[in-house]
Amino acid sequence: MRLTSNKESVAKGEVSVLAIVETLLAIALVFYLSAHFNTLRWLAVAMCVSPLLLLRTEESTRLGIKWFDNWPRSFLYEFLLDDVPWQVDYIIALPVVFAVRVAATFAALFGAPMAALNAIPKNWARITLATDTLCVPEPIPEHPTFTFGAFKEDMPHGIDRVFEFLLFGPFLLPALIYRWSLKATSIIYAPLVFVAYSTFSEGTDLRTKLELIKRSDLTRIRALYGVVFIAAFLVKLVLMMKWSGFVEAWRGSPITEFLSLYIAPPEIPKWQLAELLNSVLAVGAMLFARHALLRYGLNHPYPEKPMKRILGFVSGVRWVLVVYAIVCIGYITMREAHNWHWPALGTKWLPFW
Repeated sequence: MRLTSNKESVAKGEVSVLAIVETLLAIALVFYLSAHFNTLRWLAVAMCVSPLLLLRTEESTRLGIKWFDNWPRSFLYEFLLDDVPWQVDYIIALPVVFAVRVAATFAALFGAPMAALNAIPKNWARITLATDTLCVPEPIPEHPTFTFGAFKEDMPHGIDRVFEFLLFGPFLLPALIYRWSLKATSIIYAPLVFVAYSTFSEGTDLRTKLELIKRSDLTRIRALYGVVFIAAFLVKLVLMMKWSGFVEAWRGSPITEFLSLYIAPPEIPKWQLAELLNSVLAVGAMLFARHALLRYGLNHPYPEKPMKRILGFVSGVRWVLVVYAIVCIGYITMREAHNWHWPALGTKWLPFW
């Protein structure tokens, strides 16, 4: 685990302490704004625009670079100046950057939907857990020349650099705000931590996977999240059973009323049971990996094929639980954000059960 991130560490998926702190601060900020202004529209808007980052794939990155390089840039500049300053260059390119990224993302999504959907957990973990403010955003991901860093290198030194930086700041700020908006949506997308396997690959052997389950930073964060959720769920359960005024205690304060949307003091929603099961699976997976590796050390390993089947089955169950939880939390958020009288989520899994 690193203290801060850089371009290389983000590419490797290394967890940054500063990135985690920023994510917690972004969640706290959206909690405060939502409670203070009595609206969840901040969170709903961020949830709607986050797919631009969450659906990023190698294909969308390749298309983004290709399409941005092919727009009629030089032809347009013939009607401006021979030597266009970087500020003018960037201002002109801003709408092009946005259009290219949106188009490339959805083109890759429709071209290979499974690849885009599989990239969501990894992209979420990369932004919320591995990327912090010290890692400069990229207008076009992985573009070799059109970067904020390239513009900064063109700035003059001395007192003029201060004025140039004041001009550069407003261009950088929207990208940072967009990144923080995705961090804030961790209220909704946090269950993705259970299916984010940034260190796994198709060719990874079983013993290496067990080592990663046991030792990787992402696994530790997953297990910690699971322990915290299990503890919170048990505390809520005890308070519901033993404290007759538990529900009334959440009324009266804007902050507690906002939190009650997701804590649901009067009941135990099904999506909380889904997160509880995922939390148990996360903690159990780490303990099981330790036990399985111990058997490797004693030269009595478990059979490889059944182990792979078990890991595959657990992964599939996690995906189902994660999608269910995110859909439910997103539904609650959108319903409250627009103050629409949408029907409450039902108490049954199926109409006949």
